[in-house]
Amino acid sequence: MKKNFEIKKFAVYGVIAASTILAACGGGGGSSSGGSSSTTSNGSTTPPQSSTSPKTSVPTPTYASSTMQASAFSMLNAYRLAMGVGELSQDTVLDTSGQAHALYLNANFANGSITAVTHNEVSTNADYYAATPLSRAQKAGAPATEWISENAAVGLSQASSSAFASDCVGQFLNTVYHLQDATEVQETIGIGFQQNTTQGTYSCVLDFGQTTGVSGTPTANGYLTSAGQQMATTAIAHSPLANETGVARAMTAESPNPAPDLASPGRPIMVRVTAANAGDVLTVTSFTLTSSGGTVVPARIIVPSAALTGSTSSATADVNSAMAVGVAFLLPQAALAANTTYTVAFSGQRDGTPISTTWTFTTGS
Repeated sequence: MKKNFEIKKFAVYGVIAASTILAACGGGGGSSSGGSSSTTSNGSTTPPQSSTSPKTSVPTPTYASSTMQASAFSMLNAYRLAMGVGELSQDTVLDTSGQAHALYLNANFANGSITAVTHNEVSTNADYYAATPLSRAQKAGAPATEWISENAAVGLSQASSSAFASDCVGQFLNTVYHLQDATEVQETIGIGFQQNTTQGTYSCVLDFGQTTGVSGTPTANGYLTSAGQQMATTAIAHSPLANETGVARAMTAESPNPAPDLASPGRPIMVRVTAANAGDVLTVTSFTLTSSGGTVVPARIIVPSAALTGSTSSATADVNSAMAVGVAFLLPQAALAANTTYTVAFSGQRDGTPISTTWTFTTGS
């Protein structure tokens, strides 16, 4: 992946999913696992957590109407609402921490101190605020019990605030781990944005908060799959959305890379079910993508390792162990065709109960 501003490519770097810790991303979270309790990454066990239903409305944010933040807030919440995973409320504390990190990324890419998007700040670098998403949020005023996670990206300058927002949010939606994390169980959001007019670039940061039903010691960058906004056990969420148009044809490069052996994967397709309780798992029986002409698209089924047992033999384990147990991905092996309608067909089991869904979407030019 090209990570330097001088190369006209995007670089994104996302929160570790709640199942593990990866050193490359500097943090992890808690996960539901085994027995009747949840196990967090610090080794503590707690009873199954309380949660809240997905929000269908949130208070009007305080962002000025002409800003990138206002547009990004609206875009992401509209997408989450359509998916059925719940809208996010604005958190001005997380606005502060997100803006601080966007400024850090912008300044240090410009002066050459960093060459890859990162969640961790170095104290000797320009515009240092605090080391991790958690410590930045707590410095800005977040309570010690709140779990904090983060998505961050850089990109090229756009023509308007809404175009900046679309580019930023679009990068996250066109990935594996960032898509998962931007549509997860968190409850609040703060948005940072910084433009570099000299270099023709920008940085954007989404900081997410989770407070309902949380327990244990929050990690540097993570969330609890057992808490926050939880769908009904019968619900199935997916991305792209049903009848969505203008869908990206290719995956945005991300770190960690979910498929290092594929040169140019197509736009990832995600299916999600709730995994709030210990032992919850989504297994895959069949997961296909078919073009309007009837051609089945060569694609890789990716599941967390816990879902391999019970899934089709063609499924592969997530190479970075960064997927939550309620999520499965279909990754086309090459970019999708332009202006083409595709049909997705998924069948599997949630905790042994059969589930299935079929929908269509259409790519952009």
